[in-house]
Amino acid sequence: MCKTVFGKGIVAALLGVALVSSPVFAADYPSKDVRIIVPFKPGGGVDTTSRILAEYGNKHMKNAKLVVENRAGGGGIVGQTFAAKAKPNGYTVLAMTSSVVTNPVLKETEYKISDFRPVALYNMDPEVIVVGAASPFKTIADLVKDAKVSPLSVTVAGIATSHHMAGLALEDSAGLKFTYVPTKGFGGQLQAVMGGHVQVALFPLGEIKKHADAGSVRILAVAADKRMAILPDVPTWQESGLNIKRWTTFRGWAVPKGTPDAAVAYLSDLLGKVSVDEGYIKQMTDYGYPIAYEDAKGFAEVVSDYADLTDKVIKKHGLKGK
Repeated sequence: MCKTVFGKGIVAALLGVALVSSPVFAADYPSKDVRIIVPFKPGGGVDTTSRILAEYGNKHMKNAKLVVENRAGGGGIVGQTFAAKAKPNGYTVLAMTSSVVTNPVLKETEYKISDFRPVALYNMDPEVIVVGAASPFKTIADLVKDAKVSPLSVTVAGIATSHHMAGLALEDSAGLKFTYVPTKGFGGQLQAVMGGHVQVALFPLGEIKKHADAGSVRILAVAADKRMAILPDVPTWQESGLNIKRWTTFRGWAVPKGTPDAAVAYLSDLLGKVSVDEGYIKQMTDYGYPIAYEDAKGFAEVVSDYADLTDKVIKKHGLKGK
């Protein structure tokens, strides 16, 4: 099994790949379409944000376009492996998510985190605790009170995913009791919590906000550093007494190691331009995806922090091989 470097060493590991000798790079880059590999099925947060990025990124490209390509399977491993093994020429970009950190630790993979070069971060999506509209839990305090007495049924998108780990972290930090009901994705979770088949759901904010806005579900608490402007009445996990300051999945771009510096710089700059586009900001905000642009170094540090957090949960709960 491939091993991931945890701790601050991962920053050096990720940025160190920039020192690998790069092939001769064409000055007219990009001269053909750049593929964004989304390692999940259409419709989820990674796919949705990638398509928004492509729409606004293409406004800044002249001789080529950003094209989203879905390569789902294995909890992201199929697409991630494809991207890791692609030619390092700047024409294959991975929509890099938190699972790139944990997959090589939890499962058998043909890649490791250092097989990628970070390009830039564009979104930090905090985890939210959600109940159905008809739920008796009106506040997070109501839920916590019951969850400390007897297990609540919680739907998560798969076992050993970031969302499952968030539930385990809540059990560890706040003494809550959960029984997990995994689904294969967002749609199954939504049906389960809206239909009252489970009591609680754990989602990234971006995937559930529009349903909360429509009144079909309620968001009780958000795992952000502070209350969010788009959720002014929703308390954070920390202020709710859950003892977790932040739990967010990240979304960014990465390329295979060995990709030329000039290509990484171009793509990072492109994301920087898109991040201040008013249309892009409005669309991302409307969907509930907080914009959080960071360059390659900043992105590597985000990856490192997430690795530290999840490593503790993986080890304590023996999640390898799940």
